[in-house]
Amino acid sequence: MRRTALILALALVACSPPAPPPPAPEPASPAAVAEEPAINVTAPLADARVTSPLIVEGTAPGDWYFEAQFPLQLRAADGTILAEAPARAQSDWMTEAPVPFRGELRFRVSQGTPATLVLQEDMPGEGAIPREVAIPVVLAPR
Repeated sequence: MRRTALILALALVACSPPAPPPPAPEPASPAAVAEEPAINVTAPLADARVTSPLIVEGTAPGDWYFEAQFPLQLRAADGTILAEAPARAQSDWMTEAPVPFRGELRFRVSQGTPATLVLQEDMPGEGAIPREVAIPVVLAPR
């Protein structure tokens, strides 16, 4: 009897349909892939030829600001800081929504000079590296 039960159990397992494979992971939606809202710089555009004072404008997420501002820098090709100033919120910055900003950088050059405009998050989380946006520009004499 035991032997018959064992044979029937083995036959039943052997004749059962295989288990379906696990479902494939669904691709992430674009909203799920985005980790953070991006900065949108409306002026200057990349590779623009700019003169002093350089007006920098756009929108940034509220968490980029500390006390309604975040740092702007103009860096030479070798990394030297040519100018720095704050970008200031133009409306309520205590939000996660995009907040308009404006900043003004003053510099002096005697010839066309490649540089990088750097916008940097102020007060990142503890131990975090500040987020940055870098825009190549060419500084022109006045």
